Amino acid sequence: MDRGAVEGYRLSLYGRMIMGVAHEVDNHLSVILGFSELIQIAAGNEQKVRDSAGKVLAACGKTGEIIGNYSRYARPHRPAREAFAPGVMFREILSFARYDLERNNVTLSHPTPVHAGVLHCDRFDLALALLALLFNGSEAMAAGGGVLGLSVEHVDGGWEFTVSDRGAGIPAGQEEKVFEEGFTTRGEPYHAGMGLPVARHLVGEAGGTLTVRNRSGGGCLATIKVPAGLPG
Repeated sequence: MDRGAVEGYRLSLYGRMIMGVAHEVDNHLSVILGFSELIQIAAGNEQKVRDSAGKVLAACGKTGEIIGNYSRYARPHRPAREAFAPGVMFREILSFARYDLERNNVTLSHPTPVHAGVLHCDRFDLALALLALLFNGSEAMAAGGGVLGLSVEHVDGGWEFTVSDRGAGIPAGQEEKVFEEGFTTRGEPYHAGMGLPVARHLVGEAGGTLTVRNRSGGGCLATIKVPAGLPG
């Protein structure tokens, strides 16, 4: 067995344990939150103490939110259509993904605020497809860094999401090959060549399309187009 198989199994195994880790962290956060609230109550007129306890409460709340978001999006589920605001989904997935996306001098640029409309499809599957594109773009820029762009438009009753990177682009003749399962030009064990195939499949399940093309000046544009999917 080669080292790549070992590291691939390691990632798979640790990924299975995230729910248990989140549960244990939540238990400890509950203790910290509870005693911070007691400190605020006992502080009376000691404003500095009250403010300090408030900062602990706020940090715990943010930590709990990040863990909760990660757990919800990472959990296996049965696909189901629901109404959700893409802007809220962006905020939730970036709360736990931004650190890894912005490695190697990569800076994520995304729209704020996002159009207030809603989309009807599987929220978690669309998020997984977007994350696959974002990480693909971020990793493509690992050698030189740059701006990783995420844009969203509400067009003709549907939605268009675009991820743009400044990487090396797609080698000539491999424009469709990148969607083949297992195809990858990178050697690390977590590059299993599944990101783009999974993303295209999930977007197709939502009734949409995924295209990837080289951009003028270098890098790639990956575009998801999905109908609003309003219940009929």
